[in-house]
Order: sequence, then structure tokens, then C-alpha cells
Amino acid sequence: MGQAQISSTSPLQKKTLRAYFADLVGAPGKARRALLGALVLMVISPAGFSAITPFVTAAFSAATHQTQSEAILIFVAMPLLLGPLILPIAGAWVDRWGARAVTIPAVILYAATTALIPLASGAPWLLAPLIILAAMFGFMCSLAVVFKVITGWFPEHRGIGFALIGILSSFTGAVFSPVFQWLIYGSSGGDGAVSALGQPGGIGWSGAYFVMAGLIAVLGIPSGLFLISEPAGRTLGRFLPMPVASLRKHDVPGVSLGAAIKTRTWISITFFLAITAAGPMTVRQNSVDFFQQRGFDLGDIALSQSILFMASIVGLLIGGMVLDRSRRPWIIAPLLAMVPMGLIIAYGNHGSVPLLYIAMGALGFATGAESALGPFLIARYFGPKAFAQLQGLTLAICSLSFGLTPFVASVMALAVGSYFIPFAILIGLTMVAVVAAALLPGYPPEWPVPVDMDAR
Repeated sequence: MGQAQISSTSPLQKKTLRAYFADLVGAPGKARRALLGALVLMVISPAGFSAITPFVTAAFSAATHQTQSEAILIFVAMPLLLGPLILPIAGAWVDRWGARAVTIPAVILYAATTALIPLASGAPWLLAPLIILAAMFGFMCSLAVVFKVITGWFPEHRGIGFALIGILSSFTGAVFSPVFQWLIYGSSGGDGAVSALGQPGGIGWSGAYFVMAGLIAVLGIPSGLFLISEPAGRTLGRFLPMPVASLRKHDVPGVSLGAAIKTRTWISITFFLAITAAGPMTVRQNSVDFFQQRGFDLGDIALSQSILFMASIVGLLIGGMVLDRSRRPWIIAPLLAMVPMGLIIAYGNHGSVPLLYIAMGALGFATGAESALGPFLIARYFGPKAFAQLQGLTLAICSLSFGLTPFVASVMALAVGSYFIPFAILIGLTMVAVVAAALLPGYPPEWPVPVDMDAR
């Protein structure tokens, strides 16, 4: 009982799709429960709730008479710039103490701080810090945990495993967008003023946060308590004369954090992930203002957000399977090329609803594929030794990019009266990012990964 073995099997050794999926479905029961817990945590994460923020910022702006860029700064830029800074620290805690030990207190604090946000609406000095704290705890109980859980339980299915954790959150985002747009605005004209005051037009942005806090508590806390787990490491500690932390530090294969961040490979991966993530995020967070200028109503915009999230599910599935079964990393370049294509269509479109949906679909597909790319490439190139720390650092840097870019784009558009300059810059940078992805070096040999044999 509790024994473990080292698996060095490459996913490329799976001869058929049938064998590939049979092996995935036949995973130990404990692994499947951990995957379910990871899915739930991603649904209630800041990433999962990001579908709501375009409507929250518009309602907040109308209710407080602040500009759209100021609302984006408070609800998008600041939490995405400062919140992910906790990820490298939380990743180190996960590596040292385990996923469950980090998840449970973090999700409780996440629910509590989210519930306090609307109560601080009359105190601007307190509102922004609470939003940042909620984002920190949200990232801690989701992104800092779930990729380590998947890497441990599904070493031969990392690509599709990383894709699956985003599928449910993307589907939920597709549902959240129209549902929360209706909850916030109700039957009002879409300017947010009525609903933001909590009158019959809707529950307003503050009511939306109470709903979010309830979802976090009801779904997140049980997931941390009963579903999240990791293989091998905790069990091995009972049979070895040395602490598990010492065993991991010295014996786990892979590249150390200090060595990894000095490589051109990691720098290139971080660069193209940060740049390509900024494109869809900028469009999403500025969607109400950007698309209304182009002749679309609030219903079209909400539905386009849903299409983006549904397309991201397709990107997650295709991206995950392509990564697991491809021998060359250049295959990711065509996936990322959907970003500049979507940006070009979005900017050039004036009033065509089908083109609106095509643009958002392209951006969503790339967003989904990218969700699987980051953790897969980090695990594939650098191994499990410092995976959580390295993944946390990469996510923190990427979050600085896609947290700041929507705000900068909004400020630039307000200053010059047009989105031309920010979109031109984004399109150029995303094209460079696609080239950087195509030039990645070949994969190293598969890293040996500990697999818990007594997990059923």
C-alpha cells in the first residue's frame, strides 16, 4: 500500500486515440475526484468570473459617474496586476505542504473578501484593496493548485488534462455572461444606472458580488475538503526516514527555478503567452464601450462573450490533444495566430453581427488553446521539480500583461478618441509572439514522474 513507481512513458507512445482516451478514463478514482475538484475551483476562480467584469465595470461606472477606464483600473487592472504576485509564493507552499493544505484556507478567505466588496462601495479607499485581496485568495486556491494536481495525477495526459480544467470554466463563462448581464441590468436600457442603484432594473454590480461569494463558498469549500489531492508524495513520507520536503527538493527530476528562468526557452514561452493573452483580454474588458461604438447593442455583446467562451472550449480540447500527440512544438504557432486574426476582424467590423461572432470565436479559440499551452510547455521543458513555482511565476508575469493592457488601451482610446493605436500595437505584438512560438527548440526527453499506484 502507498507504493509508488516512476513512469517515464511518453504520451507519444499512445498508438491510437482510443488507447489514449481509454487510459485517461481509466485513471484511479482518487485522480478523477481530484480532477473534478480542480474543475470546480477553476469555475469559481477570478478567471472563471472574468466573464462578468465587463458588465460590472459598466454598471459601476454609470452608478458612480467614474470613467470606464477608472472602473477597469479598479476591477480589472489592479487585481490582475497585484493579485497574481501571490502565485510564486503560493506555488512554493503547494510544493512544500501540498495542494489541499493551501486550498482550504485560501478558498474560505476568497469567499469572505468577495462578500465584503459590495459593503465597501461607499469607501473607495477600502474597495480597491478588498478587490485585490479577493483576487489574491482566488488565484491561490485555483491557479496555484490545479496545474500541480493535474501534473501529478495525469503525467501522460498533461495537455488534455490542462485543457479539461479550463473547459468547465469556459462553459460557465459562456453561461455567466448573459445571466449576469441580465441580473445586473435587468430590463433597464443597459446603461447600468438603474441596476447599479439596486432598483427593479436588476441587482446591480454589488448584488452580483454577493452571488459570486455564495458560489465560492458553496462550491469551493467542499471541493478543497473532499476532492483535491495529490499522488505519491504524502504517502511516501510515511515510509521514508527523511522529510518529504527534503526528498522532493533533492530527488524530484527537473530543472530548478533559478536555472529555468535563465533559459531562452522560458523567456520565449513567457513572452508569447503574455502577449497573446493580452489581445483577447483587452477586447473582452473593453467590449461594452468598444463594440457599442461599432453599432452593437448590449445583447449582441453579451452573446459574443458567450461565443468567445464556447470557442475557448474547442480551443482547449484541440490544443490539449494536439500538444499531447505532437512531436514538435512549432504546432502551437497556428493556434496562437488566431489572436491577431481575431483582433483584425474585430477592429475592422462595423455593425456586422456574424463578423462580431467570428472575431470573438477566433479570440476564444486562441484563449482556450493558450490555457493548455503554458502549463504543458513548462512541465514538458522543465519537469516537475519546481513546476508549481515556475508556473506561478509565469502566470504572475502574464497577468501583469493582460491585467494592464485593457486599462492602457482604454486610456489611450479615451485620449485620442479611437481604438486604432492600441489595436495596431496589439496586432503587431501578437504577430511577433506567433513567430516566437514557432521558433521554440525541440522537446527534451520525457521527465520521469512519480505515479501513485494505490489511488483507486
